[in-house]
Amino acid sequence: MLLIARTHSLSNLKPLLSLSLLAQSFPSQTPLSNFTSIPKPLFPIPTNSQPLPFSAIFFNPFSSSQSLPLNREGNYDDTTAAARHVCRGCGVHMQDSDPKHPGFFLKPSKKDPRTYRLGTHLEHVGQVPDFNDSLKRGMIIEPENLSSEADLVGVKAEKPVVCARCHSLRHYGKVKDPTVENLLPDFDFDHTVGRKLALTSGTRSVVLMVVDAADFDGSFPKKVAKLISDTVEEHSTAWKQGKSGNVPRVVLVVTKIDLLPSSLSPTRLEHWVRTRAREGGASKITSVHLVSSVRDWGLKNLVDDVASLAGPRGNVWAIGAQNAGKSTLINAIGKHVGGKITHLTEAPVPGTTLGIVRVEGVLPGHTKLFDTPGLLNPHQITTRLTREEQSLVNISKELKPRTYRIKDGYSVHIAGLMRLDIEESSVDSVYVTAWASPYLPLHMGKTENACTMVEEHFGRQLQPPIGENRVKELGQWVSKEFRISGNSWDSSSVDIAAAGLGWFAVGLKGEAVVSVWTYDGIDVVLRNALLPHRSYTFEVAGFTVSKIVSKADQASNKPQHKSEKKRKQSDQKESVAC
Repeated sequence: MLLIARTHSLSNLKPLLSLSLLAQSFPSQTPLSNFTSIPKPLFPIPTNSQPLPFSAIFFNPFSSSQSLPLNREGNYDDTTAAARHVCRGCGVHMQDSDPKHPGFFLKPSKKDPRTYRLGTHLEHVGQVPDFNDSLKRGMIIEPENLSSEADLVGVKAEKPVVCARCHSLRHYGKVKDPTVENLLPDFDFDHTVGRKLALTSGTRSVVLMVVDAADFDGSFPKKVAKLISDTVEEHSTAWKQGKSGNVPRVVLVVTKIDLLPSSLSPTRLEHWVRTRAREGGASKITSVHLVSSVRDWGLKNLVDDVASLAGPRGNVWAIGAQNAGKSTLINAIGKHVGGKITHLTEAPVPGTTLGIVRVEGVLPGHTKLFDTPGLLNPHQITTRLTREEQSLVNISKELKPRTYRIKDGYSVHIAGLMRLDIEESSVDSVYVTAWASPYLPLHMGKTENACTMVEEHFGRQLQPPIGENRVKELGQWVSKEFRISGNSWDSSSVDIAAAGLGWFAVGLKGEAVVSVWTYDGIDVVLRNALLPHRSYTFEVAGFTVSKIVSKADQASNKPQHKSEKKRKQSDQKESVAC
């Protein structure tokens, strides 16, 4: 069977396949040899009633007739990469049989880039009789003449085939069926990357610990940081004793710094980052880099540092929480270094990368760069939100402060997700600044009325959650008490941050007791202020919508106002005429 497939072309084998299927349609008591006009097939016909599948004749490397494992190991291993095809956008094993299974894809039909859509931009300018005979006798360029190398200069390289999920994320910004991803197990960092780092011999290992600047505590991988720090400590001790010890290097990369106000000093930010990372369990950090993948800030220093640490044949692992910006960072590095294009899928939704993706040729020498799936932090509030709600919470523009001057007995809401109450204070005024997505509405009012806010306004004026039914689905509304102090009204002293959402910055000259409300299970931490400055234009009591949303509402209401104005003018004219 394989010999026939090798010695015959695809066009020659198609008639044989159709004949074999035709032979199956006749009754079993009528032998095929009785029909002298039909040639006998060259390959054996199965005895059952099912026709011979096409995949049985021609081996399809992408077919899922072979049982593909449901894992997230991707192509980090050479043997795995050679055995199975992996999506270059997200790292999932690809298959083409079940749309309800992870990794489904549709292989595009092959097109000749030299003749594909040739002349489609031309328009019809006249009928045949309008042209003279000399023009009709002109030379015609045949498609075969385009095969010269001179004509292939403008032909673009073919894009790699990606799974249907990556295609939907790239072109539509959403996933059609998010439930398909639930079939995949959680990414086991200890089994894949952890055991590689634990080896006392082998190639050098560099860990890029990627953290979101706008959600530092929510995206900081505490368990992984502690595991790597313990491995570094163990290998360093063995190396000092003369034993074999491959010490991993940890590079902390803070991405999306373009979302922070430009007035923030880089020196202050780095000092703040090192302090928070040490408190989070990362005690062995080789270097810290503040980068912006969108604006190419800090990429050159990062690449030079990683290349020197990894050496010519090292392994570089990019790890971090979901939506921390790992894939965007690697794509930016590929464009920054020699203009090499990588094809990792980027999308403002958590969990874009499903398996380990090996990226070669970006770093110098034979250094391999690996993009890993985002680590799930179940204590982030974004894990409970829908895609539409996540788009509102996601911070995509530079943060702007929204400040309230309040006193005891008043509360501030960030949408229907977080609330701060001033229980007691030793001063008359407390300055509360909300740092969150500009698409989230705020509300300030008396604490005694805050109890009715959940029932009357959550899911309506305060969104997300979107819809009244979503409020109960997010969990129980609980509080956590903090005792804070400060020495200035002009700048914030402490932050109270909710993982995956944002934070309240509090400025006061004295002491206060505050309560922070959010849904049960969401991480809420007290820390030193990241952004000490506040707005000197205070928000008013009641509901406050961001300027972006207000402008959008005004733009949408303009046509309605114009139509109402015209209708009133016409009514006035009619009344005058009467």
